[in-house]
Amino acid sequence: MDPLSTTASIIATIQLSSEVVKYVNAAAGATNLRKRLREEVRTCEYILQQLKDGADDSEEGKAWSCTIEALQGPKGPLGRLDVTLQTIQAKLLSKGGHKKVLETLKWPFTEREVEKILAAIEREKSLLWLALENDHRKLTLEIKKTSTEFKRQLTGLVDGLGRIERSQADLMCCLHTLNDRQNNREATDRTRQILNWLSPVDPFTSHCAAMDMRVTGTNDWLLSYEEFKFWRRAKSSVLWLTGILGSGKTVLVSTVIDFIQQCGNQNDRTYVAYFYCDFRSPETRNPLNLVGSLIAQICTQLGRFPKDLEEVFERNTSTQSPYVRQTDLRTLSEILMLLTSKHHVIILVDALDECESRRGILELFRQLGTQGHHLNILLSSRDEADIREVLSDFPRIRLESVSNCLNSDIDRYINYRLDHDPGFRMLKLKPSFRETILQSLRVQASGMFFWVRCQLDEIAQLKTMKDIREALKTLPKGLHETYENILVKIPSGTIRIVRQLLQWLVCTVSPLSLGELHESLAIEPNMDHICEEAALLISPEDIQDLCGNLIVVTAKGNVMLAHLSVKDYLLSDAIKRSRASIFAFSESEANIQNALSCLTYLSFADFRSGPAGSADDFESRLLRYPFLYHASIWWAAYVRNANLFSEELSNKALRFFSPSCRTIFMSWVQVICSRPMFGNKQEYTSAIKERKLCWNAYPRQATSLYYAASFGLEYCVRALLSQGAEIDAEGGRLGATAFHAAALRGHVNVMDMLFAEGADPNRTDVIKMAPLHSAALAGNVEVIKRLLKQGADPCAKDEYGSTPYDLAYSMGHTDALNHLHMNKSKEMEDIGPSSIRVMHTIRGEGRTCTTNVLVLLLKRQN
Repeated sequence: MDPLSTTASIIATIQLSSEVVKYVNAAAGATNLRKRLREEVRTCEYILQQLKDGADDSEEGKAWSCTIEALQGPKGPLGRLDVTLQTIQAKLLSKGGHKKVLETLKWPFTEREVEKILAAIEREKSLLWLALENDHRKLTLEIKKTSTEFKRQLTGLVDGLGRIERSQADLMCCLHTLNDRQNNREATDRTRQILNWLSPVDPFTSHCAAMDMRVTGTNDWLLSYEEFKFWRRAKSSVLWLTGILGSGKTVLVSTVIDFIQQCGNQNDRTYVAYFYCDFRSPETRNPLNLVGSLIAQICTQLGRFPKDLEEVFERNTSTQSPYVRQTDLRTLSEILMLLTSKHHVIILVDALDECESRRGILELFRQLGTQGHHLNILLSSRDEADIREVLSDFPRIRLESVSNCLNSDIDRYINYRLDHDPGFRMLKLKPSFRETILQSLRVQASGMFFWVRCQLDEIAQLKTMKDIREALKTLPKGLHETYENILVKIPSGTIRIVRQLLQWLVCTVSPLSLGELHESLAIEPNMDHICEEAALLISPEDIQDLCGNLIVVTAKGNVMLAHLSVKDYLLSDAIKRSRASIFAFSESEANIQNALSCLTYLSFADFRSGPAGSADDFESRLLRYPFLYHASIWWAAYVRNANLFSEELSNKALRFFSPSCRTIFMSWVQVICSRPMFGNKQEYTSAIKERKLCWNAYPRQATSLYYAASFGLEYCVRALLSQGAEIDAEGGRLGATAFHAAALRGHVNVMDMLFAEGADPNRTDVIKMAPLHSAALAGNVEVIKRLLKQGADPCAKDEYGSTPYDLAYSMGHTDALNHLHMNKSKEMEDIGPSSIRVMHTIRGEGRTCTTNVLVLLLKRQN
C-alpha cells in the first residue's frame, strides 16, 4: 500500500485534533480543565504525526502498512478517537457554530465530563503508543482484547454529554459507521488510486509547515482588509497577493486557508482546495500536479468523482506505463472547470511564480475567474511580468503598500522570539534593551520576515548583551548581505564541501536525502570508490551545521535551500563582487559538476563486474551505495540542464557509452530498468526492502545509441553515429530502435539527427508498434507532426490491429487525433468504427488486444 493511502486516516485525525485544540484555546473559563484537555489532545496529535512520519519515511513499508491498517480498522482506535474529538468539537460549537471561534466561547464541560473525555482519549492513546513500536501483531491482539469495552465506554460518553447542536443521533451514527469500514475497502482503494493518480503531492504537509512558522496574532490584518473582505463576499472573485522575496507570503496564504477552514459551516456547501508551489520540490512545480491536487481535494470533499474524471482515469491507467499515466493539462483544466461550475469552490495557490511552464495555469485561473460561477480564487506570487500580464485586471494586494501592517507583525514575531528562544531567555533582557532590538530590526527589515528571522538566529547565538548591541550596529542590509555574512564565516577547511553542497541544492532535479547528499560530497574526480577519509569528513547530521540559515532539513530528512532568495543570491552577479565570491558559480557550471559526480559514481570499480547476478546481490548493491539511485536516474538530466558544452563532461559521457565500459553501462541499465511502476524514490526504497524490484528485467541487447537517444543526449548521439553505431539496431526491451526511443521520449532534435543518418521511421518492435504508435499513445503532437513529415505510415497496424489513430482515441488525445485525421488515407475511412471498437474493448469485459499493447508499452520505457 502506498504511503498516501496508509496515512489518509491519520492525516484526517491530525486535522481534526488541530481544530479541536483551536476551539479549546478560544474558550473562556475553566483554565485548568482546558489546559489538561488541550495537552491530552496535543499528545495524541504528536503521536499521530510520529506514526505518519514513520509510515512515510520508514524502509519497513510493509510492516507500517499493517500497523496503520490495524489502527484504522473497524475495531481500531482511530475511528473512536475521531468520534471523541467530534463530540468535543460539537459541544464547544453548540451555540453559534464555527463563527463563534472568532469570538469568546463559553466552556461547556463540567469537571466530571472532562474526566470522562480524558479517560476516553487516554484509552485510545495507549493503543497509539503501542502502534509506534510497529509491532502490528501485538497491536492487533491488544485491539481485539479492548475494542468491545472501549466502544461501550465511548457510547456512554457520547450518550452522557447532553444535547448538542450536532445531534447525538449523528454521533451515534459515527459509532455504527466504524463497523462498516472494512466493507468499503475495495471502493476506498479505488478512490485512493484515483487521488494518487491525480497528484502525488500532499499540500497538507506544506500547509502545516507554513502554519508552524506563524506567530499568534500575525497576519490578522489581512482578514479584516477591505479587498480581502470583498473577495470573501463576492459570488465570484480573484484576489492576487504580491510581495518581494522573504515578505511572508506563504505564511499569509496559510493563515487565509486556516481562517476559511475554521469559518466554514457544515451546512454551507463550500469546498476549499489549496496548493503550495515550492522551487525546492519538483513535484510541486508541475502544473499537472497543481490542477490534479485541486481536483483531488474537491472530489474528496464531495465524496465522489465526476463521470468524466473516472473515464479519463480508466483511459490513462489501462496501461501501467509511467509515460502515459497522466493526462494533459487541458483535460484536467476542463474537469476543474466542470467542478467549479457546479459547486461553490474556494481555491488558494501560493508561490505561483515558482510553478514551471506556468502560462497554461495562468490562463486557466483567468478563465476560471471570469466564467461567472460561484468561485473565489486567491493567488500569491512575486510581481513578475508574465503573471502581471494575465492577472492585471483582478484586484490585488501589494504587501509593499501595507508596510504598517507588516511592521506590526514583525514586532509580534520579534517579541515572540525574544520570549521563547532559549538564548534570549537566559539573558533576561530588560524592557529597554528589548525595545532596542525591536527598533533596530524593524527599521532595516523593509517588510522581510525572512531577513528578521536570519538576524535573530545569528543574534541568539551571542552570549552577552554587549555582543548583541554591537551586532545590532552592523546589521546586514538585505538578504544578499545576510547570506554573504554567513558564507564568509565558513571555515576555510570546509569551503570546498559547502560549495559542492550548494551546487547540488541549487540545481538538483529531485530532493536529496541527508544520506544521499553525504555520499555525494565524498565523490572526487576520477575516484573508483568512496575514500573513507573523504566520507568521514562530516556525518550526515553535520550537514545542517555547515551552512547556517542557507539550508534546511525537512521532517522527511531531505536537504533543501532555506529560501528561493538563497538560490537567487548564489547565482547572482552580486556574489561575484562580494567577499563570498569563492562560492560563486553559474547554473551551467553546477549542472556540469553534478553530472560529472554522478558519472564518476556510476563508474566505480564495484560496477565493473557488470549487472548483479541475483536479486540478493542487486539489493545488496543498492543498499551499499545510497547515491546509486539518484546518480542513475538523474545524471542525464544534469547534462541536458547544463545547456553548455563541456569537453570534460562530453568525454566522460562518451567513455561511459564506449565498448570498453560495457559492463559499467549494463550495470546502470539494470538499475534504471528495475524501478517499480509509478515508482518515486520513496517507493523504490520500499521496493528494495520488500524485494519487489525487477532486478532481471533489463535488455541484454541494450545499445549505447538507444539510451543516449532515449535520454536526449544530443552530443553523445552525434558522436556515436560518427563512430559507426548501427542506427536501426534493437536496443530496448521490446526490440525498439534508437529512433523509436527518441520519438517515445519526445526528443525531436535527436529524431532529426537519426533520420538524417537513415533511421527508418516505420521500423517496428516485436509487437509491431512503430514510433507513430508510441507518439499517438502519449499524445505528443510535435512528435506526431515530425514523424508524419518524415514519412511515418498513419495506417500502420500493430500486432493487435490497432492504428495510431486507435491509440490516440483510446487515450482521449484530441489534438493528436486531429493531426492524424488530417493525414488519413482512403484506407482509413473506417477509422471511426475501428476506434469505437477499441474503446469498447478497453472499457468492456473483453479487454484484450489494445490493453495488451498498452501494458507492453511499459517495457519500452527503458
